[in-house]
Amino acid sequence: MAEESESILKNLKDIQSLRDLLKTEMSIGEPEEGKVKAEIKIYNDAPPSADGSEVVFLGVGLSIIDGRERGSTKWVFNVSMSRPSDRTEERQKYSKGNWLGGQSERFPAYTADEKSHGEILFPGESLVYEIDISEGILPYLEIRVEGSVSRRHLLNLSKPMEALKKWSQPRVAQTFLDLDNIDLYTPLVSLADAIPAFSPQTTLADMDSFREEIEKVIDHVKKVMPELNQVYHSAPNQELRDLMKQHIGRYLTTSERMCSRVLETLSGSDTGRMKESTEELKAHLLTLDEVKRVKTELMSQLGIKGD
Repeated sequence: MAEESESILKNLKDIQSLRDLLKTEMSIGEPEEGKVKAEIKIYNDAPPSADGSEVVFLGVGLSIIDGRERGSTKWVFNVSMSRPSDRTEERQKYSKGNWLGGQSERFPAYTADEKSHGEILFPGESLVYEIDISEGILPYLEIRVEGSVSRRHLLNLSKPMEALKKWSQPRVAQTFLDLDNIDLYTPLVSLADAIPAFSPQTTLADMDSFREEIEKVIDHVKKVMPELNQVYHSAPNQELRDLMKQHIGRYLTTSERMCSRVLETLSGSDTGRMKESTEELKAHLLTLDEVKRVKTELMSQLGIKGD
């Protein structure tokens, strides 16, 4: 009996520890004309889940307590809220496919009642509150971030029928093989290495080499996009199509567009524009590692071993 009680307490503590995945951070700026700007960031640090069970926070918001005596002047403030990292794909998976479940509808990503009690944060999503307030009121304020772990999402399950893998896995594996057989990125890597420093030591030969690499990338993207589209249309599931459209394809087409912009600035005499557009291109090219990471994670999720 004692061992059972200890096991129950341990499991309860494990569940309670999930609350720690709601990360918070507050910063308060320097006073200006008697007012300060406070920023509160709230982030769901839970990892994504492949089995349907995930940590979702409901009723997320701020509880603001004014400690002054009743009858004091009301706290006048301006507050704004933004969501810099909505994860639409995390919500869309609740409505994928056709539902067979009797006469009822399937559970949505969130219900109207769940939404009515505060913000909802799926794994990876965040909120930012910005508050303008009088400096003199700060000593009387208590601000709390509140929210609840959703039991419905935590105890949800999604179990694929393994028997179907006999037919689906070969098509999935072939799709990744087809992607590997396309030389998607070599000219872009070469371009990243050829970007000049725009310093007094930069020579005309450096600029000519840079221009040549840019033209190679533009031609390359135009060549490989039809090949990528062919693989896209033969992919057996939406996850693979999302990888090709939202990550690989977007990376390539954005690279082409930014290269065209840089090429345009190189034809002019405004070195400031040249440097600015080149720095933007360089920052974009460096996101290739993120594209590759997404692909690797999807391979693992779909049960495909890498090289």
